[in-house]
Amino acid sequence: MNRSQKNNNPCNLRFAGQVEATGPDDEHFAIFKDAPAGFRAAHAQIKLDQERGKTVGQFIAKYAPPNENNTSQYLEFVCDQMACRTTDPLSDLSPYALAGVMAQEEGYYVKEA
Repeated sequence: MNRSQKNNNPCNLRFAGQVEATGPDDEHFAIFKDAPAGFRAAHAQIKLDQERGKTVGQFIAKYAPPNENNTSQYLEFVCDQMACRTTDPLSDLSPYALAGVMAQEEGYYVKEA
């Protein structure tokens, strides 16, 4: 079981006092009681950054910074899956669909032996 699965945090959000989070793990990722709570937190974060006027590229750069991720690969995956450009407003995307794509990139749906 990987971190996103163990923490019921499909998008691997950092702990920031999310309403339904039960606390942080040892690397300060949020832990949720169940996956629906983790998805609700991801939806809320995406909606917040939509309201802030971020582009898709700005959002992914903030969400998956280069010091922790291959940001360009992450952004390419998101844009391929969502049929968008890096310069598109984040508000053009469904937060629900985007969270699902991000959960794929974060390995939430990977079945481990």
